[in-house]
Amino acid sequence: MHEFALAEDIINTISSKVTGQLKTISQINIDVGAFSGIVVDSLEFGLQIILKEKANTMAKINIRQVPTIARCECGSKYEIKNMFDSCPSCQSYNRKIISGIDVMIHSVEIKENEENAN
Repeated sequence: MHEFALAEDIINTISSKVTGQLKTISQINIDVGAFSGIVVDSLEFGLQIILKEKANTMAKINIRQVPTIARCECGSKYEIKNMFDSCPSCQSYNRKIISGIDVMIHSVEIKENEENAN
């Protein structure tokens, strides 16, 4: 999926779970897995563009990269960022992902309505 389309999908997910307008979002915390390197580099930019276009607001966006773990057929574990390196134990490239995350919205902070801020 193109990273801008992913950003739009994340905004749609957030807005469907948030009561009120998108403009009430003040902060978004997102966890992404190591497979999403290109997404990590451009997701914040894409989200800011979409928020600006759809809600005329800017939110603080925190993106945290969460290690994705894989296991070799010999039993060795390693982070997925080393996916294309040979296994130091058996020189194999045969791996299976055992834990990880694609993209997860960790939390969304909402600005308090100005009329309720008294």
